[in-house]
Amino acid sequence: MISIGKSSGMVEKTGPSRIIFDILNYGFMILFAVACIAPIWHVAMASISDPRMLMANSGILWKPLGKITMKGYRMVLHNKSILTGYGNTLLYVVWNVVVGTISTMVAGFLCSRKDFKLATPLTLFIMFTMMFGGGLIPTYMVYRQIGLINNRLVMMVPGLLNAFYLIMMKSAFEQLDSGYEESAKIDGAGPLTILFRILTPLVKANLAVIIMFTVINVWNSWYPASIYLPRARNLWPLQLFMREILIQNDTTKVLTGTDAAKAADLTSNLVKYCVTIVGTLPILCAYPFAQKYFVTGATLGGVKG
Repeated sequence: MISIGKSSGMVEKTGPSRIIFDILNYGFMILFAVACIAPIWHVAMASISDPRMLMANSGILWKPLGKITMKGYRMVLHNKSILTGYGNTLLYVVWNVVVGTISTMVAGFLCSRKDFKLATPLTLFIMFTMMFGGGLIPTYMVYRQIGLINNRLVMMVPGLLNAFYLIMMKSAFEQLDSGYEESAKIDGAGPLTILFRILTPLVKANLAVIIMFTVINVWNSWYPASIYLPRARNLWPLQLFMREILIQNDTTKVLTGTDAAKAADLTSNLVKYCVTIVGTLPILCAYPFAQKYFVTGATLGGVKG
């Protein structure tokens, strides 16, 4: 069998081996997609299932068990800790996306300028920080010395500038045609005008990748808060509250085996699934809008060799 490409005019032979390859390829991708979607679907169906029937179930759920109920979601959304965590996480995400992205863009632009004498030493210093770090204990001691422990700023300042993202932006600016900047200079544009009005629209795919990675990293972050905010529960992000709820449920189930405890655990088992959906739903909804920029942005920010 021979097929002719309409756009290129090339002749492509589709023999038995090609057909078998396509079947195996599509079959593998379908199985991989099901394997990725099945856990999410199971949690979603379990979160609206009958608590008693859910407790007795042991397999993957493809539909809700019993009558659909929103009892778990009502309990989660009326929990002050969850609402506090949501507010703190949104604050940390917005701050890191806005201030962090602008800082990364400005620093990447500065390091990509050939007429900036400190561009190479500054780039080498930034790359050094990607390979070597001070460690957890020295970092904790420094934060304690400057008063960042149990302080909201510890979640907003230290990780504001990401070295990897900065190198991506530097490479993206270096790959742009110099004619854009030269034309803007002839028209009287200054450095900030060139950066924000001329060059930034040309690297928007790269910026979309950095923004999406920043949102995911900050949204899922809980370890720094557990170390640096031990006594400031009102500053905890959502993921740390989620971790506390899930671990307490599991610990209670293991340590107490009485019938009364098992009966009380019916609702907590439902809440566990609802908390998972509440914590991951915003990221799942935001990802499709930025997915189309991933390949373009990652390629644009890659270092040419």
